[in-house]
Amino acid sequence: MEHYRILKDQGYTDQEIFEDLGNANFLSENYAAASFWYGQLKESKKGEPLSKSYQKRYLFALKKSGQVADTAALENTDWLAEVKSDYQIRPNTVESFLDRPISERYRELDFQSSNGSFVVDDQKVAEQGLRSVIGDQEDKEHPYKLPVAVSPDGNTAYFSKIVEEKPLYGLFSKKEQVHRIYRAERVNGKWTNIEEVAAAPKHASAKHPAISADGKRLFFASNMPGSFGDFDIYVSEILSDGSLGVAKNLGRKVNTEKNELYPKVVGNKTLFFASEGRRGYGGLDVYMTQVDKKRVDLAMNLGSDINSDDDDFAIAFTSETGKAYVLSNRGSSRNKVERIAFTYAEQEDVADDKNEYNLMEALNSESQIRYTTSIFEDE
Repeated sequence: MEHYRILKDQGYTDQEIFEDLGNANFLSENYAAASFWYGQLKESKKGEPLSKSYQKRYLFALKKSGQVADTAALENTDWLAEVKSDYQIRPNTVESFLDRPISERYRELDFQSSNGSFVVDDQKVAEQGLRSVIGDQEDKEHPYKLPVAVSPDGNTAYFSKIVEEKPLYGLFSKKEQVHRIYRAERVNGKWTNIEEVAAAPKHASAKHPAISADGKRLFFASNMPGSFGDFDIYVSEILSDGSLGVAKNLGRKVNTEKNELYPKVVGNKTLFFASEGRRGYGGLDVYMTQVDKKRVDLAMNLGSDINSDDDDFAIAFTSETGKAYVLSNRGSSRNKVERIAFTYAEQEDVADDKNEYNLMEALNSESQIRYTTSIFEDE
């Protein structure tokens, strides 16, 4: 029952808990406990039958715990393979996988995993389908693969690429590398209609796009004129035709005189990003803030459990509530990214009128100007 409480607190549904606790006790040959949890699973289905594999295990557990008659026909069953098959998905192409409903995108557990980390990121599947377009480009200053932002319906993706162009000044100067953000659409299972979106002026860079859960806002890093430091975090509305509205700088509560990179938005307003312009733990640290329509909170360092002496630059959340990981180079090589898993407790959203900080509207509203230095500022 203590295991049930822990799983419930982490956000699992009753059916998931009953399945997992039934299977765990079954494989440990705790048949009385297994039959109890399988019985709870059966009741939770409210008259619907158990799947064939669960029904077999339920009957076998009842027999082993002395509650039903002989089930000799099941004695030679490979139970580990039976349980494993309930957690695995069949091999699928990226397209067919994304065409399935969210409820059917089950995780695949590696029962032979040595470290117990069962980390899944549904977005990674979409990224694989775009790798032929993006290539394996890495951010040169911080040598990690450039992220891909996928819309909630899985049909639109934004990504950045490195291109070369003549600098603004110096007619005979060598070409310089700049970052551009592109948009792709998934049509009939294929990524197509790839085109650049105007996120920053011609000779400025824009990279690391991230989409809000409602698909209406794009966060990204840019060094466009008006930035406080090398790269700042900006946000633009995604218009109905897929283009971007006016880019707004998130201001000094987020940005510093150095780099702010790798935005990651969870829900519609919780923003995670990496910064090297504050007194943190070393290198890039991960920070969190709240960005409403026209307000932003002070950025908070996520602490030493998440950040380290090296670069910690992005948070990724799994499809399992309460589980996530931080991308970091804290291992043996600074050029090698590792995923450091952690768990978290979900908190209820704080009502807008109870926010700790009182903030004002951005200086400029939507206009015909494509780029702007408008920012979120304190009163």
